[in-house]
Amino acid sequence: MLFKPEQGFRDYIRIAQGNVTESMAKPSALLAGVERFCDFFQKDLLTGEQELTSTAGFLLMHSFMLYEGSVATALTGHAVAIYPLLRTALESACYGYLMRSDMAVEALWLNRHNSEADMKAARKAFTSAIKDVAAAIDKAEPNTGKADLINLAYQGAIDWGAHPNPRSIHHHMEAPEDIGTHIQINLTALHPRGSIEYDRSLLACLDFGMLLGIVIAHSLSTISKETVRKLQELNDMKEALLESEFPDTYATIGPLKR
Repeated sequence: MLFKPEQGFRDYIRIAQGNVTESMAKPSALLAGVERFCDFFQKDLLTGEQELTSTAGFLLMHSFMLYEGSVATALTGHAVAIYPLLRTALESACYGYLMRSDMAVEALWLNRHNSEADMKAARKAFTSAIKDVAAAIDKAEPNTGKADLINLAYQGAIDWGAHPNPRSIHHHMEAPEDIGTHIQINLTALHPRGSIEYDRSLLACLDFGMLLGIVIAHSLSTISKETVRKLQELNDMKEALLESEFPDTYATIGPLKR
């Protein structure tokens, strides 16, 4: 195999910034939808007095900040790079849920690095955080399918780039080209605005925005009916965008593998 890099660091930054500038100047319907989720987190969900352990509160805020980071990365066109961020954002929200009113669980997390025994105790408490929180939400809201979506999204993030799995490579490879001495295959990092991979990454942000909204809403001690209504409206908006923007691949596109 012959490695032949064609662009350097400054090219990467220039192309990434160009994608961001162009997308922000003329937001697509998908980006407008993602922005609505960001506004909801900041103005409706993570606001006001809540009875939470302090660490849980910071973890929920951290989850939102990582979500914004994933959106910013998606705008650069580096589609595969969003999934480690989305995965960790979901984990952070679930950690916050687990310790929302339990100072003993909070202590397990805070003491993680004190000793090997503390490390093992923390791992035992949080390794299955996604499944545990999904099961708890399913118990609180049975037969809604939310637990399945949370678990699918987490595994989907791992498949699409949070781990170096085949989809994180194969979906970003161009068709082979015979150049005489070699068969050339390009691996793309930054996809252009409007391409399927660019839009797929924004779609993933929409999906995870909804799931983070669900987990965070269940983590709070108080949530108004108006906030719940707005979250449902965001879900309706997300589903409408899925159907309108991806009519031919509605059944399979994105990390949730619908």
